[in-house]
Amino acid sequence: TAKERHLGFVEGLREHGIEVDESLVQLDVRGIEKADVAARQLLTSSRPPTALITGQNLVTIGAFRALRRQRLHRKIALVGFDDFPLADLLDPGVTVIAQDPAAIGRTAAGIVFRRLDGDTAPFQTHIVRTLMIKRGSGEIQP
Repeated sequence: TAKERHLGFVEGLREHGIEVDESLVQLDVRGIEKADVAARQLLTSSRPPTALITGQNLVTIGAFRALRRQRLHRKIALVGFDDFPLADLLDPGVTVIAQDPAAIGRTAAGIVFRRLDGDTAPFQTHIVRTLMIKRGSGEIQP
């Protein structure tokens, strides 16, 4: 979920001694248009960011649109969660953290089949590894 992604992100930053300014975090943004508006607000604020990190592919598209519209797409880093079609064709290509839907499906199916076979083990959390696909937008230095 978006909340879990955010918590993992915050935890990773703290492990590297970086504190998060929660006033810059917007967890309720959904869709391209709302992401475009939210990104533009951040970009025109008194403390504009040096990077944007998005938690969903449509939000990534909206953020990229805002960056490009303000001619900041080569100056402010962008990393998105979830790959999307044509991400590699944008300029710069959008760096993403890609999920493995097949692995998620296999894991879920395995759990369902074990339950159907009578498995009554307590609830478990399963973490499926992700892959960072570097295409250029996430590597922009401040």
